[in-house]
Amino acid sequence: MRWVVTALVVAGTIAWTLPEPHLGLAGALVGLVVELTAAQAGLALGAVLFGLRITHVIIGVGSELKSWTWTHQRLVLRSIPVLATVGVTGLKPGVRRREVLTGAFAIVFCAAVAALTWLATGSSFGRGMALAATACLLWQLVPVQKAGHTSLGWFVFSLPRMTGRPLAELEARPRVLAGMDAYRRGDLDEAERIHAVLAEEHPDLLTVVGLKVVTSCARERYLEALQVVIGLTGRDDLSTRDLAFVMATTAGVAVLAVEAGQFPAEVGLETARSMFDNAYQAGYPKPRAYGTLAIMALIEGDTTNARQLAGYSAESSENAQGRADDLITIARAWMVDGDNAKARELAAEAHELAGWSPRVAATRARLEIG
Repeated sequence: MRWVVTALVVAGTIAWTLPEPHLGLAGALVGLVVELTAAQAGLALGAVLFGLRITHVIIGVGSELKSWTWTHQRLVLRSIPVLATVGVTGLKPGVRRREVLTGAFAIVFCAAVAALTWLATGSSFGRGMALAATACLLWQLVPVQKAGHTSLGWFVFSLPRMTGRPLAELEARPRVLAGMDAYRRGDLDEAERIHAVLAEEHPDLLTVVGLKVVTSCARERYLEALQVVIGLTGRDDLSTRDLAFVMATTAGVAVLAVEAGQFPAEVGLETARSMFDNAYQAGYPKPRAYGTLAIMALIEGDTTNARQLAGYSAESSENAQGRADDLITIARAWMVDGDNAKARELAAEAHELAGWSPRVAATRARLEIG
């Protein structure tokens, strides 16, 4: 459907901007970029206005120029400063109301930006820009929620009708987030305490189970975490999007268990590959798997690929702990190749981000002995 809409916009732009279709198509490209950026800007402004947390802001595409990572947020500036990606999550009670208002604000913001482009329709460039921006706005209104993308229309047209377990997941998010915050700052006792309370009240919520999985991994109880997450794959109340995340998580835990020597490599890596294949088919974006794929490459001795994949993952990481894990993967790859100096630099940065992490601590200890 997306390609059909794109073809219609291109055809319409050419027809409307003759005899200067090249200017019209250039304007259409600019209009698309402007409107996509407006959608993310609208989400960010709405999050501030209505009490959501902005988890990450990634500005531009291409290689990373500069990044700033804090416990709860990550800001990345890339080499080509076009487009942006913003992540938001529930921080306070009343998450559904806050997210609906945020989505509605973003739509109004995008509509205002699209309307402004129509003031430039006196030129071929302006007509192409207005047509593409309007088409992009209308496409954003279509309710879509996938593993790698949620449209503005979903917040306004689908979220208000949400019921059952998905709604319970949403409304429990602030409390789960408190547990995740404790986990990311290394306060595992507090994270486990929060999980214990939530598990009594909401034992079936995926987010609550997810908190159990990450704390078990932080304690290096990978087989326990693997057993918990594999148990989710047989549930019949999960959406395709939910299953995509569950299968990707299963792959990640299996690989960590192999790396820690708690699971046979042949079985664990084959399990991870199978789970990722299923996750991709369910819509899971492959770039989100780069961190785990890097560890798999490292286990198999492909240090060059491990460094490359972990580098990609580190550049797009959304929190301090995730970036620290990726840096440690790169450091371990350099250690295998005999360059402990580079490994120490990376391990030092990882320690600043998440020194409590078992992978970080173990790697630094090995380097100190070396």
